[in-house]
Amino acid sequence: MTERPRTPVHQADAPRLRPPRARFGSRLHHTPGRGRILGLAALLLLLLAPLAPRARSVTPEQPSADAHLVVISIDGLMPEYYRNPDRYGLKIPTLRRLRNEGAFADGVIGVYPSVTYPSHTTLVTGARPRDHGVFFNRIFEEPTAPRTGRWYWWASAIQSDTLWAAARRAGRRTAAISWPVTVEAEIDYNIPEIFDPNAAQGGPSAWALVARHARPAGLVEEILRAVEKPEAWDDDDLRVEAAAHLLTRYRPHLLLLHLIQLDGVQHRTGPHSPEAYAELEKQDARVARVLEAIRRAGLEAQTTVAIVSDHGFMPVEREFHPGVVLAQAGLVKFDPDGRLTEWQAAVWSHGGSASIFLKDPSNVAVRETVRQLFEDWARRPGSPILRVIDASALEPLGAAPTAAFFLDAADFCTFGGEYRGEALRPPRPNYRGTHGYLPDRPHMFASLILWGRGVRRGARAPVVAMTDIAPTLAALLGVALNAPTYSRPIALFLDQSPREPSSRADRRSARGNAREAAQAFR
Repeated sequence: MTERPRTPVHQADAPRLRPPRARFGSRLHHTPGRGRILGLAALLLLLLAPLAPRARSVTPEQPSADAHLVVISIDGLMPEYYRNPDRYGLKIPTLRRLRNEGAFADGVIGVYPSVTYPSHTTLVTGARPRDHGVFFNRIFEEPTAPRTGRWYWWASAIQSDTLWAAARRAGRRTAAISWPVTVEAEIDYNIPEIFDPNAAQGGPSAWALVARHARPAGLVEEILRAVEKPEAWDDDDLRVEAAAHLLTRYRPHLLLLHLIQLDGVQHRTGPHSPEAYAELEKQDARVARVLEAIRRAGLEAQTTVAIVSDHGFMPVEREFHPGVVLAQAGLVKFDPDGRLTEWQAAVWSHGGSASIFLKDPSNVAVRETVRQLFEDWARRPGSPILRVIDASALEPLGAAPTAAFFLDAADFCTFGGEYRGEALRPPRPNYRGTHGYLPDRPHMFASLILWGRGVRRGARAPVVAMTDIAPTLAALLGVALNAPTYSRPIALFLDQSPREPSSRADRRSARGNAREAAQAFR
């Protein structure tokens, strides 16, 4: 592959890395001498308030019963890719077209940790992890227990209203392909994401596992019969073929599609790598295939298309294992054969962040010992720990209530889950990018493009909250979503009336919305 000219991730349009700063709460512990200032996201919201209208109760004035919505999540899509494709030599005509003809955000501030399953659940509920119940990708397992590798696959984990439930209440047909946390969801045509964590990913065997959980029974087999030589297709190509099949045969009013291969490439080779650019161009072609299926189904005039992502990406240069620190302090113990047999504190890694769990959350002495251990590490020059976040800051952040602390990693550092060996080491082979960090760090910004029915053409927002996306999608579909009070439709993006988006009323409401949103990042 010939490497096309590109600007390094540290320069030009890529987000500028900032000195560490406090976010999300009053008790963020970090290296002394690093100022506590308003987070970047809050500052953007305050300075650019006129561009982000308040919209607590915005819905289409006359929602059509035949409205259709197709949501395509390109896992790991960074917004600078579609904001400035020419700067990186990217050939993405479809995303460029949707951006130019629709509305888009320069960035989306997600949830914590900024990983796939909590983020995708927020995208369809408008809720933060603490409220929707999907705290991480993988379900926490005590270090002395046998590892099952279980993820939050089952929809029963979701404790909030969802877009598919709202659509079904309104009598709409629903479909989902590889959308996280949808096993046994009440979705009419559902091919959920589920896999064997101990087996190779992709290929016919992986689809066989998915087929056992698809609804209605036989749906995957039906699609594979319709695809010529399915064994020769990439998995994301099969997902797109499944979407095209469902759109043209069953015409669902709501279709959720999750494309994963860009995320995998960026984990292996890093963001802004030639391999990442090549994969993004493939994703662009896949989006074009979905648009063509919408056209062939005769649904183009009734359809809104949303391009979303769950998180951004950070290059990885080193790896830190907090569990080694716990072991060195005697908080975990091993038998003579090297098996971990006792623990008082444990680590659950999410890449750019890690949760610290206590076996006995009421043990104040252990809690303070653990806090001091990691605060001491955070004070070291060049520390791999950017900050220690305790329970008082986790609540407004909306993170898992079960964790005693979170650790947020320094730039270009990832956390691992080992308890033995060196605490700080080079990254694993073929692991050059990650995510999971606090979501207002610019490298973590997710993406949003809206196009088609009900979208205010030419609208652009500097930064929006991921919690506002689900209410916006519900408004475009014309269904009632029971979202939390802190999430609301993005009025700037809704073509609900002939009013100009820069009207005085919009500016006044925008300032109020920006002030409210900023409070979460103080």
